Amino acid sequence: MRLGPFLASLIGLVGAAHVSSAADASWVAVSESKHLSAWCGSNSAAFDVVIKGNTLTFTSRSTTKLSETVDLTALQPDGSGKLVGKDWKDREFYVTFEPGAGPRPFYVTTFIGHCRYLFTPKT
Repeated sequence: MRLGPFLASLIGLVGAAHVSSAADASWVAVSESKHLSAWCGSNSAAFDVVIKGNTLTFTSRSTTKLSETVDLTALQPDGSGKLVGKDWKDREFYVTFEPGAGPRPFYVTTFIGHCRYLFTPKT
């Protein structure tokens, strides 16, 4: 499996809510590639996103059930910010949120910066 689609899938679920005012929540998000390199792949994927306390966990809905957890405490009071996580190989990835609360679109960028994914709540 390519790193880009995996990270994007996992990370995309991270930016959905502001921790200080968010209650526990869960939803489904879909990732879409927005990258600059063919190396990243172009798969879209669905993820289960769960917020409990100050953590966001996203799990792919594929048979592999890949999962990551991110700390949401670094978000600004308006819900915006850039979070840094580590993938299963200890490489950084970045989740960027615009201001807002609750399920909303966010971007995930891989450690090399070429692969970028937009995660959008499925309606």
